[in-house]
Amino acid sequence: MDDLPDFDTLKQLAHDDPEALEALRLRMSEAIIANASDAMKPRLQAQLSHINHVIARGRTPNHTNMLLMSELQQQLKRFALAVTTPEALTAEQATVHPFVRPTKDVSSSNQSPDKGSLLDED
Repeated sequence: MDDLPDFDTLKQLAHDDPEALEALRLRMSEAIIANASDAMKPRLQAQLSHINHVIARGRTPNHTNMLLMSELQQQLKRFALAVTTPEALTAEQATVHPFVRPTKDVSSSNQSPDKGSLLDED
Protein backbone atom coordinates (compact mmCIF):
# COMPACT_ATOMS: atom_id res chain seq x y z
CA MET A 1 0.00 0.00 0.00
CA ASP A 2 1.20 3.52 -0.80
CA ASP A 3 2.13 5.87 2.00
CA LEU A 4 -0.11 8.89 2.24
CA PRO A 5 1.81 11.96 1.04
CA ASP A 6 2.08 14.94 3.36
CA PHE A 7 -0.60 17.65 3.32
CA ASP A 8 1.36 20.11 1.18
CA THR A 9 1.96 17.44 -1.47
CA LEU A 10 -1.73 16.52 -1.50
CA LYS A 11 -2.71 20.18 -1.75
CA GLN A 12 -0.34 20.70 -4.68
CA LEU A 13 -1.64 17.54 -6.35
CA ALA A 14 -5.24 18.74 -5.93
CA HIS A 15 -4.33 22.05 -7.54
CA ASP A 16 -2.08 20.80 -10.36
CA ASP A 17 -3.34 17.29 -11.12
CA PRO A 18 -6.75 16.44 -9.63
CA GLU A 19 -6.95 13.27 -11.72
CA ALA A 20 -3.77 11.96 -10.10
CA LEU A 21 -5.16 12.80 -6.66
CA GLU A 22 -8.34 10.89 -7.48
CA ALA A 23 -6.29 7.94 -8.73
CA LEU A 24 -4.31 7.99 -5.47
CA ARG A 25 -7.55 8.05 -3.45
CA LEU A 26 -8.97 5.08 -5.33
CA ARG A 27 -5.69 3.14 -5.23
CA MET A 28 -5.32 3.63 -1.47
CA SER A 29 -8.99 2.80 -0.86
CA GLU A 30 -8.70 -0.43 -2.84
CA ALA A 31 -5.52 -1.35 -0.95
CA ILE A 32 -7.28 -0.86 2.38
CA ILE A 33 -10.17 -3.03 1.22
CA ALA A 34 -7.79 -5.70 -0.08
CA ASN A 35 -6.08 -5.86 3.34
CA ALA A 36 -9.37 -6.05 5.26
CA SER A 37 -10.89 -9.26 6.57
CA ASP A 38 -13.15 -11.20 4.22
CA ALA A 39 -16.10 -10.36 6.46
CA MET A 40 -15.47 -6.61 6.15
CA LYS A 41 -14.65 -6.43 2.42
CA PRO A 42 -18.27 -6.26 1.16
CA ARG A 43 -19.16 -3.52 3.65
CA LEU A 44 -16.07 -1.50 2.78
CA GLN A 45 -16.72 -1.91 -0.96
CA ALA A 46 -20.30 -0.73 -0.43
CA GLN A 47 -19.05 2.24 1.59
CA LEU A 48 -16.53 3.15 -1.12
CA SER A 49 -19.24 2.91 -3.76
CA HIS A 50 -21.47 5.19 -1.69
CA ILE A 51 -18.64 7.70 -1.24
CA ASN A 52 -17.96 7.62 -4.99
CA HIS A 53 -21.63 8.40 -5.68
CA VAL A 54 -21.57 11.30 -3.22
CA ILE A 55 -18.42 12.66 -4.86
CA ALA A 56 -20.03 12.34 -8.31
CA ARG A 57 -22.95 14.50 -7.14
CA GLY A 58 -20.64 17.36 -6.16
CA ARG A 59 -20.73 20.29 -8.57
CA THR A 60 -17.57 21.93 -7.25
CA PRO A 61 -14.81 20.80 -4.87
CA ASN A 62 -16.39 22.85 -2.05
CA HIS A 63 -19.82 21.37 -2.76
CA THR A 64 -18.31 17.88 -2.73
CA ASN A 65 -16.69 18.58 0.63
CA MET A 66 -20.02 19.78 2.03
CA LEU A 67 -21.77 16.63 0.77
CA LEU A 68 -19.07 14.41 2.26
CA MET A 69 -19.23 16.26 5.59
CA SER A 70 -23.00 15.79 5.68
CA GLU A 71 -22.58 12.06 5.03
CA LEU A 72 -19.95 11.81 7.76
CA GLN A 73 -22.23 13.61 10.23
CA GLN A 74 -25.07 11.19 9.43
CA GLN A 75 -22.73 8.21 9.96
CA LEU A 76 -21.48 9.65 13.27
CA LYS A 77 -25.05 10.21 14.48
CA ARG A 78 -25.91 6.62 13.60
CA PHE A 79 -22.75 5.38 15.36
CA ALA A 80 -23.58 7.43 18.47
CA LEU A 81 -27.09 5.98 18.44
CA ALA A 82 -25.68 2.45 18.14
CA VAL A 83 -23.37 3.05 21.10
CA THR A 84 -25.88 4.76 23.38
CA THR A 85 -29.14 2.97 22.48
CA PRO A 86 -28.51 -0.02 20.20
CA GLU A 87 -32.14 -1.14 20.44
CA ALA A 88 -33.16 2.02 18.58
CA LEU A 89 -31.51 0.75 15.41
CA THR A 90 -33.81 -2.25 15.24
CA ALA A 91 -36.93 -0.57 16.66
CA GLU A 92 -38.35 0.36 13.26
CA GLN A 93 -39.73 -2.53 11.28
CA ALA A 94 -41.05 -2.26 7.76
CA THR A 95 -43.79 -4.36 6.26
CA VAL A 96 -42.64 -5.77 2.94
CA HIS A 97 -45.42 -6.32 0.45
CA PRO A 98 -44.91 -8.55 -2.58
CA PHE A 99 -44.85 -6.83 -5.94
CA VAL A 100 -47.72 -7.92 -8.15
CA ARG A 101 -47.17 -7.41 -11.85
CA PRO A 102 -50.11 -5.94 -13.74
CA THR A 103 -51.72 -8.22 -16.26
CA LYS A 104 -51.73 -7.50 -19.98
CA ASP A 105 -55.52 -7.80 -20.11
CA VAL A 106 -56.53 -4.59 -21.96
CA SER A 107 -60.25 -5.25 -21.50
CA SER A 108 -59.97 -4.68 -17.75
CA SER A 109 -58.08 -1.39 -18.11
CA ASN A 110 -59.75 2.00 -18.19
CA GLN A 111 -58.08 2.98 -21.46
CA SER A 112 -59.89 2.95 -24.74
CA PRO A 113 -58.38 0.65 -27.36
CA ASP A 114 -57.51 3.55 -29.69
CA LYS A 115 -55.25 5.20 -27.08
CA GLY A 116 -53.16 2.10 -26.54
CA SER A 117 -51.68 0.81 -23.34
CA LEU A 118 -48.32 1.22 -21.69
CA LEU A 119 -48.11 -2.56 -21.63
CA ASP A 120 -48.67 -2.99 -25.37
CA GLU A 121 -45.68 -4.30 -27.23
CA ASP A 122 -44.86 -2.76 -30.60
